[in-house]
Amino acid sequence: MPLTLRQALERYYAANPTFTRNQDLWVGRIRVPWRDLQKHDIMHVITGYSTELDQELQLIGFLLTAITWKRPWYFYLQSVGVFLELLGRSLTGKTYGARYLSPLRICRLYGRGIRQGRTVRRKIDAYIDPEPLMDSPVSTLRQDYGIANAGAWDDVDANNSGNSGNSDTSSTSDTSGLPREAL
Repeated sequence: MPLTLRQALERYYAANPTFTRNQDLWVGRIRVPWRDLQKHDIMHVITGYSTELDQELQLIGFLLTAITWKRPWYFYLQSVGVFLELLGRSLTGKTYGARYLSPLRICRLYGRGIRQGRTVRRKIDAYIDPEPLMDSPVSTLRQDYGIANAGAWDDVDANNSGNSGNSDTSSTSDTSGLPREAL
């Protein structure tokens, strides 16, 4: 039986137990609504991008071009701002988490996500209510939107406990220090 979005999202949260759920998050003076956090997490599940830094960069690039252009202003800030923050850190020799990514690698990963976002069959509505989609099979959503699966949170084996396409099944991530909500 195909894995539903609800089931896949539960796997995602089980693999990332420290992620904020069911409440808004304050990042400094900015309130990030729970629904926006949830949509970001849903996009991890649909795209198959893991929470590792290299895949977060691809996801934020993907979201820049795959979502309809009519969206909250801060969606743009999140995508471009996080990219620029990581690029700036890299240019000064700093890392996020344990891994250093070169400036060229950061640009290539972000660019790869942007290119993938341009290939979607149907743009994703930034204001979509995810609840009606929760019982839809992940594979059907990928097919409907024309989204290629990067492999993490895969629905190949419904009995697997998460990250089936990712060799590292731990809940740790190279994005430590980067607020997930800003991604």
